[in-house]
Amino acid sequence: MKRLIGLPAVLIALLAVGLPTRVHAQKLFFVFAHGQYASPSQTNFKNNYNFGAGGEVGAGIGAGKTFFTGTIGYTVFDAKPQPEASTHNLVYVPMKLGIRRYFFPAKLLFVHADAGVANIKIKGADSHTRFTSDVGAGVKLGPLEAGVAYEGFSQGDPSGFASWIGFKLGWRFGI
Repeated sequence: MKRLIGLPAVLIALLAVGLPTRVHAQKLFFVFAHGQYASPSQTNFKNNYNFGAGGEVGAGIGAGKTFFTGTIGYTVFDAKPQPEASTHNLVYVPMKLGIRRYFFPAKLLFVHADAGVANIKIKGADSHTRFTSDVGAGVKLGPLEAGVAYEGFSQGDPSGFASWIGFKLGWRFGI
């Protein structure tokens, strides 16, 4: 009788020793916050603005290596002085949905693409809602994220798409 009672205890002990000592829980949700420096790249936009500075917050939901994201941001572009006209800073407030895909077992590198709408406001002018999008890549080191993205918005006129290269640095918290 003692052998029958002892046998399950021995099996449980062997299974416990044989299992990995560290079990990784799958994180299905994360939030992030980034600061951003933007360097205008489209010619017309580059001629009117020096740089942009701002930030974004967002969240992602998914499983494995693919996550769907939502972000909202705020960036101010510093206007270059124009001798023939008074120029003002441009305020860009995007709201986007996107997808993020991680690579390598530790989810070290990622690529992402986002699209949505942005409120564009220049002091003394009406605000406009425009299409906006970005594509980029980044690296995740623990809670720290760093990335680069090509981003922009439709200007709604023949000058096309106002674009810039955004350099982002911030935190990511998995839940």
